[in-house]
Amino acid sequence: MDQYRKTGVIPKPLLLAGQGIMEGRKCSGRRRVLTEKIQNRFIEMVKASSDPSDDRFVFITRHGRTIKNYHAWLEQEFERSISLSALRRFARQANLKVYLEKPDFEEKNDPSVCFKDEPVFDLIQMDGCRFRYFKIRSDDGVWAKPQVIEFFDTGSRNMLVLDAYFSESSLNSVDLFEKFLVSTPFPQKKIRLRPDNAKGFVNLKRPINELNIKFSLPGGFYLQPNFSRIHAPKDKAHLESSHRSIHHFEMRIIKHFEDRIVKTEPGYIYKKGKKGKITITYLDIDLATLRQSGLLEAYRRQHNEQKHYYSVNGKTSAWVPKEKFDDGLAQYEWITFSADDVRHFVKYGYDKINATVGAKGIITFKKQTYYVAVGAQHFSRHKSTKVYISDLGDKLFIFEHKENGILLGEALRREPYEKPVKKAGTEPNAVELISAFLQEKKMAVDRPRLIDIHLRGLTLDAAQTIYRQHRKRYIAYAIKLRQPETITGKALFNAFILDCERQLSNNPLAPYASCSENKVL
Repeated sequence: MDQYRKTGVIPKPLLLAGQGIMEGRKCSGRRRVLTEKIQNRFIEMVKASSDPSDDRFVFITRHGRTIKNYHAWLEQEFERSISLSALRRFARQANLKVYLEKPDFEEKNDPSVCFKDEPVFDLIQMDGCRFRYFKIRSDDGVWAKPQVIEFFDTGSRNMLVLDAYFSESSLNSVDLFEKFLVSTPFPQKKIRLRPDNAKGFVNLKRPINELNIKFSLPGGFYLQPNFSRIHAPKDKAHLESSHRSIHHFEMRIIKHFEDRIVKTEPGYIYKKGKKGKITITYLDIDLATLRQSGLLEAYRRQHNEQKHYYSVNGKTSAWVPKEKFDDGLAQYEWITFSADDVRHFVKYGYDKINATVGAKGIITFKKQTYYVAVGAQHFSRHKSTKVYISDLGDKLFIFEHKENGILLGEALRREPYEKPVKKAGTEPNAVELISAFLQEKKMAVDRPRLIDIHLRGLTLDAAQTIYRQHRKRYIAYAIKLRQPETITGKALFNAFILDCERQLSNNPLAPYASCSENKVL
């Protein structure tokens, strides 16, 4: 400061001192407060006093290792005054905190509170994690925070599948469960599956049971439900721990869609009971856009292919999840499932609702009329039958009225559903296939009439054959009518049904003949 006041110039050595490259007192021509001898002796005192086997200094208990004590001993030993503040600064610079706070005794880890080692594919955890820092547009056009649901191998910490949804509903959990079954090879051994106790996840018990009935063998593949306890996050602590990195990954999602930012607003999170203020970013994207961006798959791949440090049995080890998973899986023979294998099982995972099938095969649900299109032979024609149903909007799955009732059939809504159906990947039944075929031919399908003719024996092959036989007549009829498309479509459908009735009268079939795959007109 004296030099600057006199000359207006700051000496370069002082600039270096400000950057921590040189010591300020040395730059200004003054001696160091702590000589090299004092510094070395101070380090020696601290290290030796934390180790009972080191005879260079007496052992000092952890709570007695204070800078003031070492300051007094140094002044006594060197018989001179030493700056206490300089000694504190030097302790920070020399990173002596680890010795000052070293415990007196090595504490042994209690095995009962440590993560236990699990063989690869012995325990698969399933849970969801809601994003904190951004919102996107939901299917209804409102702003909402999406969340990811994942399947996670405990032994290797390998993330098997990961996808984004707006809730942990039965529809979403079944959808991800189907992806898990189709995309993953399974070893021939018992596998515990541990979902959270959320309502949507609990419905997976029945699909798991159906899967085991068909594919499990003694000493081979068996999927055992092993649900976590209610309000017991420790049961899936490995997965809960991995969720922290998902929240860090949110920043990369926001950066990727920075040109789609609409606004930002303050929000709140709670950590250990304390309320913290955060910023929530609104992104003008939907769930499909987020999935198609590839960011979620990039996060899963990055987690699986990078080395991480994990605690197992009280010891910290490092490994790459994918490598450990592949090595563990290589020790077993394994099986894979195709989409056709699992399509039937996942139907059991949807929410079940009490309903009644009327004597005429009609179900009234949410003020809408549904007609039984598949499995009509299971229901009485003289009295109503109590059942459970699963609602997919345009279609109902019908189950026995038992806790673990089997799938009896399907019912279709009288009028096609005007909104997107809840489960686009559901396998279409015969009536839906015939209906789609006729709609391609510009016919306005009346579902009750089509279901009735189907139950009397009409199959997709038969419908295609009848259409080909009378195609020229249908085209000529449409040209002759010269009516709006809706009226023409109804007329063509009526003509098609009359042709089917004529065919059935010439070749009568028993009711429900369509239930046999070999029956065709």
